[in-house]
Amino acid sequence: MENILCPFCNGEISADAKKCQHCGEWVNKDAENLPDELKHFNWGAFLFNWIWGIWHKKYITLVYFPACLIPVIGPLAVSIWFGIAGNKWGWNSKNWESVEQFNESQQNWVRLWLILAITGIIISFKIIAVVVFISNLEV
Repeated sequence: MENILCPFCNGEISADAKKCQHCGEWVNKDAENLPDELKHFNWGAFLFNWIWGIWHKKYITLVYFPACLIPVIGPLAVSIWFGIAGNKWGWNSKNWESVEQFNESQQNWVRLWLILAITGIIISFKIIAVVVFISNLEV
């Protein structure tokens, strides 16, 4: 019997398998037919990694947590993997009306990350300013 690679985890599975024995993903023969417009890095999957994965029902992204045991390199490597595989995972997670709808959804993930990052920076500066102000008060 012929074997193929799982489109999600690259594990070797039977060509007639319906579900990958390694990652548990349902194997879809059309998964390899990713539109050309989606063959690029997915910044939403990279930036939000496991949160993005849960939203798109790709629970393999939870490997982010064990990867954190390897400082810096582990989370970064796993996030890069998610960014590379993200469009394939996201495209196959739902029945999207169009490539444009999918791309808009993925761009919204990046917009959300930017909003949260800028808000976090502003709050951090305000906290630092308050701490500096309080430390300079004479009691």
